[in-house]
Amino acid sequence: MSQQFYVVVNQVLVFAFLMLIGFVMAKAKVMTSDVLSGLSKLIVNLLLPCLIFYMIIGNGITVQHILANRNWALAIILMYTILCLLGYAMAGAAGLRRSGQDMFAVAAMFCNIGFMGVPLIESIFPGNSQVAACLLIYFVVDQLLLWTVGLFLCTWHAKRRGSASMLKNFINPMIVGITIALVLLYFNIQLPTPLLTTIKGLGDSSRYLALLYLGALLATMPILQMLVKPYVYVMIVLKMTVVPVIGYFVASLFFNHVTSLLLATILSLPPMVATTMMARTYGGDERVAAETVFISTIACLGTIPLVQFLIAFLLR
Repeated sequence: MSQQFYVVVNQVLVFAFLMLIGFVMAKAKVMTSDVLSGLSKLIVNLLLPCLIFYMIIGNGITVQHILANRNWALAIILMYTILCLLGYAMAGAAGLRRSGQDMFAVAAMFCNIGFMGVPLIESIFPGNSQVAACLLIYFVVDQLLLWTVGLFLCTWHAKRRGSASMLKNFINPMIVGITIALVLLYFNIQLPTPLLTTIKGLGDSSRYLALLYLGALLATMPILQMLVKPYVYVMIVLKMTVVPVIGYFVASLFFNHVTSLLLATILSLPPMVATTMMARTYGGDERVAAETVFISTIACLGTIPLVQFLIAFLLR
């Protein structure tokens, strides 16, 4: 377990260096707002779907692996329910208005699994088919809930909503990529090696570009003003530190150590950056989304190793 802790620390340091480079590049006007806008679209619409596509097709996952971990899907749905209720409770305790509570609940539910979670999890559990299958199930549930429940919570109080626009956004590159990959997996269809290698390369590049993007985006935010917001610390202390540790020991009553640690690692991640994009596009509380996401992202460089250390310490 101690070796695993150092693996996490090393991976988090890689995150920190990449974000720092992005921050400096933004301050040096290399990564301008136009560059960030284009990079964001490239990551969301191409690179991240390629990463998930290859995780499904190229990691040796079979339908049997998925069926063997079907109870994990029920656990994930329960997790989202608890996080939603906890998000509203934390937001209410912090004194946020109703639209802010909705956005805070969305931030509590959906973590930064694509930009930070995947490289972190792959460094902790390299080549583990069980983890790959559980991660695949998580992604499917995550995307289905994000573009249904998450989008509803973000927009129900706003003027810009409708079933047609919701359906349009549900059919996004991530969902399309997951669907195609699952069909190929189910029928055991093999892609040509050059095509698979290309998809893998594009997916791998997302890990670096996404963290450069996060660092550059932080350079555009009023960080000092964000530091005085109490609800940000509620997110960091409770959702990203206390809940993952509790989640590990509750999950260990039903799952093995690897699956329980996977759940704890997912819970310790900061909110996904896409919540800020969702808030801006669909009329949600963008201020709450931005403040929660970016301060939590900085804090996770310390809380993720802390969670791993606490679990290792309590297991002694």
